[in-house]
Amino acid sequence: MRLRSKFLIASLLWAAGILIVMCTSSAHAFMYEQTLSYTLNFNPDFSDFFRTSDIDLTDSFYLLQKTGHILSFGILYILVFNWLRNHYKAFGICIFFAFCTEVLQLFFERNGRLFDVSVDLVGILLAVAIIQLVRINTAKAE
Repeated sequence: MRLRSKFLIASLLWAAGILIVMCTSSAHAFMYEQTLSYTLNFNPDFSDFFRTSDIDLTDSFYLLQKTGHILSFGILYILVFNWLRNHYKAFGICIFFAFCTEVLQLFFERNGRLFDVSVDLVGILLAVAIIQLVRINTAKAE
């Protein structure tokens, strides 16, 4: 199997993992009890997507969740980039996936937020920076 095919499979598996975790009804139960449960809501309130009143940067669990967003989407970007070898396509796919996962959470009794898309974007941009730094250091070493 070619290396790029392996990165495609890894990207798909990682994205599936993100979906499984992000759509579970209780992030708290997942993190502390290792349980997954899903509640489907066919009538979500889409105005919740734009809510910012629940941002609490003093809550350690909230910060842990946002750290998970950053790491998850940073890793996803690295996998997708290594599959496609194109920053623009990898960026587009990852930011689109971030947006879709947040909207999808609204259907699973979760807090899908535009703010979280921006947190995912931080992870993507950090991954872009890491890849560029590795390339620069590799070029200097040669």
